[in-house]
Amino acid sequence: ENKIRLNALNNDDLKIFSFLCQDAIISKEEFFYDETKKIFVATLTRYCWEKQELNDKNINYRVVTGLQIKNVDNVEYINFKSKMSFYNLLAITYKKAQIILNLSMSSKIKLDCKKISATIEDIDIPWPTKLNPLHK
Repeated sequence: ENKIRLNALNNDDLKIFSFLCQDAIISKEEFFYDETKKIFVATLTRYCWEKQELNDKNINYRVVTGLQIKNVDNVEYINFKSKMSFYNLLAITYKKAQIILNLSMSSKIKLDCKKISATIEDIDIPWPTKLNPLHK
């Protein structure tokens, strides 16, 4: 089974991350900012968009993926609801020296970083699911 491991060093690379991680499920318990090392890490359950066209049956896949972002000077958590445990990752963008994780419920994680250095890596092998993301 092929696992994804990619590095992002510029905005175009982050757009690929955004595509691959769109509709990932992220738990409030599974991200962390190490202020000393200036690293933000998260684990997410990623929908495998890259398997979509290979799939002739009605089977979809998800996989546990690690996200690591280096050179982070500060993290701002916006609009996190205390009762919400899980969020959908809608997009990853880069504006004005900030990587922004745009989440469901109008929540965001803003990471101040002047230089882009990020990695995504599948930690497990993909597993089948009948559920797929719905976009309205």
